[in-house]
Amino acid sequence: MPFANKVKLQDGNLGVVECGLVVKHENQTIGIPLTHVTAEIDIIFCAAEVKLTQTYLNNSPDPLNCIYFFPTETSVALHKFTATIGDRKLSGVVKEKEVAREEFSDAVRQGKTAFLLEELKPDIMELMVGNLGSNETCQIEICYIQELPFQDLLTRFTLPTSIAPRYIPASDPDPVVGLMNMQYTGDVPLSIGFQIKMRSEIKNITSPSHKVEVTQYSEEGWFCAGGTLEDFTSLLDRDFVLTLECDDPLLPVVLYENTEQGEVALMMSFIPETHAKDRLCEFVFIVDCSGSMDGERISKAREAMRVFIQSLPEDCFFNIIRFGSSYEVLTSKSVTYNDETLKKAKDYIDKSVDADMGGTELLKPLKKVLGWKYKKGYERQILILTDGAVSNTEKVIKTIKNRSNKDKCRVFSLGIGDGVSRELVKGMAEAGDGIQLFCTSNEPMREKVIRMLSCACSNRSEISCVEMEGQEFLTPPAPVTLFTGEKTVLYNLTPILPAEITVHCSGSKHTVTSGNFVQVHSGKMPKLVAHKVATGGVVSEGRGVELALNYQVVTKETSFVCVDGDVTYTANMVAREEEEEENYLVDCNLFGPSSPPPLRKKRMVKSRCTPLPGVGEGGSLEAGEDEPGDQLNKLMDLADTKGRFTDLAKIRGVFKLGELTTVSNFAEDIVATVLALVLLEIKFGVQRDVWYRFAGKSEKWLDGKISKEELKNLKDEMKNFVSSF
Repeated sequence: MPFANKVKLQDGNLGVVECGLVVKHENQTIGIPLTHVTAEIDIIFCAAEVKLTQTYLNNSPDPLNCIYFFPTETSVALHKFTATIGDRKLSGVVKEKEVAREEFSDAVRQGKTAFLLEELKPDIMELMVGNLGSNETCQIEICYIQELPFQDLLTRFTLPTSIAPRYIPASDPDPVVGLMNMQYTGDVPLSIGFQIKMRSEIKNITSPSHKVEVTQYSEEGWFCAGGTLEDFTSLLDRDFVLTLECDDPLLPVVLYENTEQGEVALMMSFIPETHAKDRLCEFVFIVDCSGSMDGERISKAREAMRVFIQSLPEDCFFNIIRFGSSYEVLTSKSVTYNDETLKKAKDYIDKSVDADMGGTELLKPLKKVLGWKYKKGYERQILILTDGAVSNTEKVIKTIKNRSNKDKCRVFSLGIGDGVSRELVKGMAEAGDGIQLFCTSNEPMREKVIRMLSCACSNRSEISCVEMEGQEFLTPPAPVTLFTGEKTVLYNLTPILPAEITVHCSGSKHTVTSGNFVQVHSGKMPKLVAHKVATGGVVSEGRGVELALNYQVVTKETSFVCVDGDVTYTANMVAREEEEEENYLVDCNLFGPSSPPPLRKKRMVKSRCTPLPGVGEGGSLEAGEDEPGDQLNKLMDLADTKGRFTDLAKIRGVFKLGELTTVSNFAEDIVATVLALVLLEIKFGVQRDVWYRFAGKSEKWLDGKISKEELKNLKDEMKNFVSSF
C-alpha cells in the first residue's frame, strides 16, 4: 500500500507510527515519513500507464532497511523503477528473480543502498530498501501499464489506493499475507493528474469516486482530454475510479507499435455481438457475511441480492449461501423460483445477510456448491459477492479452474467496496468462464447486478481461432468466453505487420483490416504486449523469462534491482544494521520458505456515500418522501415471479398517487402491471439498464392477456394518470 502515512500495528503495544516504508528494529517499528505522493495517468485507448512518485525522509540517526507494499490492477506490466537519493538517481534493471535477490543481499551486507522490487501477488508489488541513509530524502518512481476493462459501453480505469485485509484461516496459514495485515490510518494527500487519447470523440468523462476537472482538446487525429482532481489533492480513503464514454465504442481496432527488438507489438480490441439466447439456469449466490463486510459493504450486498432475486427469469432454480468463518445455506438444495420461494428469499436477505460471521473462509462453501448434483437441462451459475479479504486466493482460483463439468457451471464475481482483492475477484471469474465487476463505495449497485445477471443467463460463446496471414497469434492461449458488450483484447509480437486479422467466434467473426490499424509511438505499449505474451501461458517459461528481460518488465520470475555504488556506510553503522538486516530478510520471507511473518497488519477503509440517482448534489428530500432508489425497490418488490402486479393501492401508495377514477374493463392485475411499467418508464427511464430484464417478465405475462392495441391505449391512459400528479 504505497500511500499510507500512519500505521497502527495489531501485534503488541507498538502504537501509531509515521510510515510508508517500515523497518523493524529491536522489537520496535520505525516509520519512514511519507512526505509527498503523486499519480500521473496516461490513457491511450484501451491501455493506461500509471506513474507513482513518492518521497520519503529517513530522519533517524542511522541507515535503515525498509519494506513496503503497493496495490495495482492484476497482471500489470511494471516496466520502470527509479530511486533518487539526494542528488543521486538510480535506475532499476530487470533481472531473473534469484539473481536480483542475490545482488540486493550482497549490496546490503556491504553497506550499500539497494532496492529490490518484486511481484508479491498479481495485484500487490513489494519494494525492499536496504541502507537508506540517515537524514536522506528518497524519491521513488514506479511506472506500470495495464489493460483497461470495458463494460456497459464505458472504459473504466481504477487506481487502487489500499490493500484489503486478508483473513488467514487457522487451517490454512499464509506467511506472505501475514506481512500485510496492518491497519492504515493515513492522512497523506494524493495528487492525481491524467491525460487521455481516444480514437473516437469523447462524450463524457466521470469519476464516481472523486470530483475531477476535465479539459478536452484534439491532437493529430486523436480525441484528447486532460484533468486533475477538483481539489488538486485527495485523502486516500478510497480507490480512484475514472469512466470514459466515447462515440462508436464497438468499432474493432488494432493498435501497433514497432519495438526496439525488431518486432511489431499488436493489440487487437473488439466487442463481440454474440446474439446468445438465454438458457435454463440454476443460480447459486454465495454472499460474504464476514466481519470485514461491515457497514456500507454489507448494505450494498443486501441491495444487490434483492435486485438479483427480483430479476431472476421465471423458469429457474436458485439458492443462497452466506459465509464467514462457517457457512449457512438457505435450503438444502436449490428450489424452483416461484412466489413462495421469492418471499422466503427476500425475508432471508433482510434478516440474515449481515456482517456477523467472523472470518472470510470462502473455500469450503465454494467446494460444497461445486459438489452438488446438477439439475438436468440446467446450467449452474455461481455468483459470488465479496470484498475479497481471503489469504488462500490461489487455492480458491485453482478449485474453480479444476471444477468438473465445466460446460455445466460458470462462476461470476462481484467485488464490493474499496481495497478489494482484485486478484481474487478477477481470478475467480476468469477461471470460471464468467465476468467480474467491481462496485466501489460511491458507485450505484443496481446496473452492475443486472449486467452480471444478463451475462449469467446467456448461452456460451467462444473464440474458436484467430487468423493472421498464416502467422501464429500468441494470445489467447485457450478458448476465451465472450459476452456481448464486454471488450476482448488480443496481444501478439510478430516479425511483420499483417494486412488483416480475423477472429472466429461462435456463430460470428470479426475482421480488422489495415484501414483500422492505428500506429502509436508511445515506447510503452510493447512492454504491455510482451508482459501479456510472457505471462499468458502461450510460451514456455524460459521464453517468458527471455521476453521479460528483453522488454524489461517484472513477472513472477523477474525483479527490478538497483544498487548505489557511490556511497558505502561505515563499519560501525553497517554492523548495527547487519543484525537488523538478518531479521528483516527473514521476516520478509523472501529468502527462505520457513521464514516467519514480521508485521501483522490490518487495513480498514471508511467509505462515503454519494447522492442516489434523482437526488442532485446538495439536494434534499421532503420529510417523509422516499428516495428514488427506495421507490424503485418498493415498486419491484410488489411484483411476483412472473412480473405481475396485483395491488393498485400499494403502487399508488409508493408514489403518492390519487384514486384512479377512470373505469377500465380490465382486471386489476392487468391495470396494475401496466401502471408499474409506465412508472418505470416515466420515473426511472435513465435507469433502464436496472429494470429492463424485470420489465421483460411483466411484458411477457401481459402477452396474450391483452391485445397490442389495448395495451397501447391502456399505457396512454396510465401515462395521463401519472402525469396528473
